[in-house]
Amino acid sequence: MLLRQLARAQPAASSSKLLHTSSTLLAPLPTTIASALKESTVASSTEPITINGWIRSCRRQKNISFAVINDGSSVRGIQAVLSKGLDEGLTVGCSASLKGRFVDSPGKGQAKEFKVEQVELLGKSDAETYPIPNTKQGVPATVLRRNAHLRPRATAAAAMLRVRSKMALAVAEHFDSEEFVRVEAPLITSSDCEGAGEVFRVESGPTAPPPPPPSAVSPTSSSPTSPPPPPPTPRYLTVSSQLHLEAISSSLNRVYTFSPAFRAEKSDTARHLQEFWMLEAEVGFLDAENPTALEQVMDVAERVIRSVTRRLAQTDDIAYFKTQSPALAAQLDGLSSPQPYARLTYTEAVRVLEDYVSTNPSAFVHPVKWGLSLQTEHEKWLAEQHVGGPVFVTDYPTPMKPFYMLPNPGCAEGRETTACFDLLVPRLGELIGGSLREHDEGALREAMRRHGIKEEDYEWYLELRRYGTTRHGGFGLGWERLVACLTGLENVRDCIAFPRATEGSRF
Repeated sequence: MLLRQLARAQPAASSSKLLHTSSTLLAPLPTTIASALKESTVASSTEPITINGWIRSCRRQKNISFAVINDGSSVRGIQAVLSKGLDEGLTVGCSASLKGRFVDSPGKGQAKEFKVEQVELLGKSDAETYPIPNTKQGVPATVLRRNAHLRPRATAAAAMLRVRSKMALAVAEHFDSEEFVRVEAPLITSSDCEGAGEVFRVESGPTAPPPPPPSAVSPTSSSPTSPPPPPPTPRYLTVSSQLHLEAISSSLNRVYTFSPAFRAEKSDTARHLQEFWMLEAEVGFLDAENPTALEQVMDVAERVIRSVTRRLAQTDDIAYFKTQSPALAAQLDGLSSPQPYARLTYTEAVRVLEDYVSTNPSAFVHPVKWGLSLQTEHEKWLAEQHVGGPVFVTDYPTPMKPFYMLPNPGCAEGRETTACFDLLVPRLGELIGGSLREHDEGALREAMRRHGIKEEDYEWYLELRRYGTTRHGGFGLGWERLVACLTGLENVRDCIAFPRATEGSRF
């Protein structure tokens, strides 16, 4: 009763002011093409509505024209029907606002079409020079990449970006359900996590060093001059967030990050970019036995792939990509299968490959031998031919792996292996790389000495082993490669809005 009395006691002017303020903030955005298409399936429009977008195609007949308009919210555009005269000024690539109603379509391919009553041309487009024309042959991938600022006007590029967006949402919801915390790691670091030297160095200030400041001591003075300042610590664009993620996981048991990474590698292939996105996760308090602990980390990686694939497989965008890539449906079935992914040790994989080479000597360009890295052709053969789906390859030779990975105990001399894994998938090869991390400070120092790494540069990393270390491990997933897996796209340059690779970029 008291609350009601207090409510009645509020001045009317104040209430009116609040209502007025609230109403001025309610400015709904225009209806998207995706929403308009959903509403059109319910019933034909009784009141005119307005749709906005870019003209993808315009086909003119004697007394009527047909235009396809899309705003990027849906893989399907809307077919608009315009009476003679309403199409004036509409060209491929222009932006327009169309007012009209959905009506039943007499043609094939769509149940409804949009009968236009009014046209507002928003942005002109020169059809003669527009670099993304609507042709039956399509636009070559190289032309689309060169015009990446307009590439999302193409159906596949727009669908790819929507897939990326839905993937990020699916990952966030999946990890949240498993009690992981998303964290942000720095992009500018003082360390090369992989130890391969493929880093971009960050420099600031003038290109030439400034002249030394004049000495505060008189030239005639015999006092010594001040020593020069020490050189600044080198800074690099991160190649991986792993080391920083390990630091956070020493306080938060389950963490992941989703951020860009940079590698100045020279590989000019369909699988490599110099700037790409990585999904990385780290888990603490793993089992005391290496095989079980490694299985725990692989299970985390497998579950996230399966969850994202199942979530995306039901979308219209993936349905579109299935029409473009006949083998995609089977690949998605393999990634989303409830059956555990296959497991092979590196030693078993090499044996299988050697057996195949013994009867097919010219099968591979690169040699197969224990102690050598598996090349992409070997990885793809294992996933595509030997397993017929995703496969984890574990326990690679220690000399080929970074200093932070945990060695397996009890190995024969010359056959030392590390508790690590790669997830290989058809068409691409490696999708994920992960390992258990060395948790003993003394062993980690020794590994750093063997790799020629200065301990003082990683003192903070060593301290993690000194103050409450745990048995922990994690993995990194190449985001553009996962996009390629889910869409069937052949080149990772087509799996990101603005690709950065060895050939450079004009953007």
